[in-house]
Amino acid sequence: MNKDEICQIVGSADSPIGIGGYDSDEFDTDCEIYNVLVFDGKTVNDEIIQHNSRIIKISHKNLSENNSETLINFSNVEIIHDEQWDLKMLLSKIQEKKDTLFSTSAKNTLVESQLALSKAKNSLEQDDSFASCWIKCATLSLIDSILLQNQKLPTPTQALSSLRNLKEKNTNQFADKIISEIGTERATPSLLTRMLKSTIGFSEMIEQNQNSKIIKKKANHLIQNSLLSDCYLYLCYCNRKNFLRIKDSLNKNSDKIHVLKTAFDLTNTSSEFSKSIGSMSDITNSLLTSRH
Repeated sequence: MNKDEICQIVGSADSPIGIGGYDSDEFDTDCEIYNVLVFDGKTVNDEIIQHNSRIIKISHKNLSENNSETLINFSNVEIIHDEQWDLKMLLSKIQEKKDTLFSTSAKNTLVESQLALSKAKNSLEQDDSFASCWIKCATLSLIDSILLQNQKLPTPTQALSSLRNLKEKNTNQFADKIISEIGTERATPSLLTRMLKSTIGFSEMIEQNQNSKIIKKKANHLIQNSLLSDCYLYLCYCNRKNFLRIKDSLNKNSDKIHVLKTAFDLTNTSSEFSKSIGSMSDITNSLLTSRH
């Protein structure tokens, strides 16, 4: 699909358009997925369009974005349309501030991990069934932080391989422990089939925009290429994103835990939660301390 075709489908020639961002990875071409970003400042949900065998995901972004994690994920954007060079100027500024953006984002994700662990602890004390979901979220935030500290984008499909390929550093000594905590060693074709089915269901419940088609396509591609552990982590990332969308109304979404138990592969018993919370808290605190 060429640039003109993309612009025609998007139908927003007045705004800068690019391809890339958080959900963009090296498997997009094989899966015929186009992650299109329209910088029109609109606050609308992502739109998924099926075009023959291709899937186009249209996300609306803001040229005045100031969130460090969002900005650093624009660093892989390829410009499709930019008559006034507004997007080119934004991407140039991101390159100039890249070190600062990576550093700030790494710190922010550590704070997110702390908050998730605090939520997990509170949920455990209140016998809340979502405690294990918060532990998964905290662990994923730790993965994000370590990758960002090493100036690597935490792309969901490639986060595991990126984490394993890090050079030895003090901040990387926890990688194996974090990978073990997330549970990727459990990945088998049969388990991933169940996780994928529930992840798709959870996406359709929360997003309601056919993003489940992209999840299915990428997950199946990973499975077919024997990247089982990578697929496991990818599905966890997909579920974290949607879980956080309902985090402020969990009391109204208690039925969702039945889907998340399979989608998130929640295997720990309540007696193991405290150990996991303590272990991940120690790592988070160590990483925060190493930054000072």
